[in-house]
Amino acid sequence: MVETKFNASKGFNSTKWLIGGIMLLVLAVVGFSLLNHFSSVQQEGRLVIKAGDGTLGSFTVADLQKLPAVEKKMVVQTNCSSSCSNNSANSSEHDYTGTLLLGVLDGIDPGLTRKYTKIIARGVDYYSQVLDMSEVMQPDNVYIVYADHGKPLITQAGGEGSMQLIICNDKTGQRFTKWLVSLELQ
Repeated sequence: MVETKFNASKGFNSTKWLIGGIMLLVLAVVGFSLLNHFSSVQQEGRLVIKAGDGTLGSFTVADLQKLPAVEKKMVVQTNCSSSCSNNSANSSEHDYTGTLLLGVLDGIDPGLTRKYTKIIARGVDYYSQVLDMSEVMQPDNVYIVYADHGKPLITQAGGEGSMQLIICNDKTGQRFTKWLVSLELQ
């Protein structure tokens, strides 16, 4: 008969190593997940235009200010639950400064509006809305704006330097994208 002696301290050490290894793996997975998340978070004040897996262009407010600027005076209906009358209690007046989205896209590649049929606009707050390319092609309709009444648009964090997508044919502003950070062409 063979006698085996169990050494409690060795068993405890291997359990310690196993638990330590599992904890290290968990920390590594969490760390890499956070790095992946923060690398994909869009930065407000920079507009990234993408198609598929590629980036077609990236613009700051300063870049957009170098393009032909347009002032758009608009009255946006802010409360249309009962009716969208033009009384001032249900509306806000804006004097936006910006540039046509069509001009931005043509500056990257004049063929983009023929190659893609829609655009998904996303804000830093994860709000998104879909534009049909035919809306972008309409004259005087879709703008990327960076100022209102001559003052820079405010970022979600309260600083200056935000962008907003506006659609002039949308009088209620429901499809405007505040804090614009990306446009995905599809």
